[in-house]
Amino acid sequence: MKMKVLEESDLTQQIKNQSETAAAFNRLYELVKTLRGENGCPWDKEQTPLSLRDALVEEIFEAIDAVTSREPMHCKEELGDCFFNLMLTTYIFEQSQNFSVKDAVNEVCEKIVRRHPHVFGEISEGFCEAKKNLKKEEILSQWDKIKENVEGRKTASVLDSVPKGFPPLLKAGKLLKKAAKTGFEKKDIQEVKNIISKDLDEVSASEKKGDAFQVEEELGDLLFSAVELCRLYNVDANVALENANRKFIKRFKCNETKDRQ
Repeated sequence: MKMKVLEESDLTQQIKNQSETAAAFNRLYELVKTLRGENGCPWDKEQTPLSLRDALVEEIFEAIDAVTSREPMHCKEELGDCFFNLMLTTYIFEQSQNFSVKDAVNEVCEKIVRRHPHVFGEISEGFCEAKKNLKKEEILSQWDKIKENVEGRKTASVLDSVPKGFPPLLKAGKLLKKAAKTGFEKKDIQEVKNIISKDLDEVSASEKKGDAFQVEEELGDLLFSAVELCRLYNVDANVALENANRKFIKRFKCNETKDRQ
């Protein structure tokens, strides 16, 4: 007599998947502990959060590149590298007894729950809104209010929250986005196009004067205005520029190949 195979319930499958995911994170944690342990890797053991900064930046950009390529297997690899570098950096703080990996993960979980009362229904002290079915703009506004009024992250200027270490192009986009939320200098697309045209004229005028410093300044204004145009078109300036980089590389390599023939 054949035994009837019982199908797993949805709940059982969910628990199984959660357990496997938790086991994977635990495996990564134990791997990092081993690398940093007494018989671990000399290179990993000598690293510090400061020495790992470049690796973090590099891995993040490689992950962005993978996502842009829309290749899932490439994304899996590069995002995995990000997990490893983040775990390694966090564990070093744990070893120094500043905070533990558990503390960092729990803190971000609490923060995300706190900033999504429209999802989790939890209302923070001093914040009495827990509306459902919010529009995207309302969700972003709510996020900022919770940061300022509940978490005490209000700054003297909205621009003070933009990291000073951001690459210039990324910083420009962030500054413009922050300023736009306050209603500062509302411009339409045509107005920004006119500003770009004026910026080009000013670059030419500076060039005729032979003033290299002013040319640099006017070109900076031109780039800044171009980033603002990207924002108004709802285009990420970094992504747009990277796409342009890719096209240039492709055209250059094609010409390079022709020249060698």
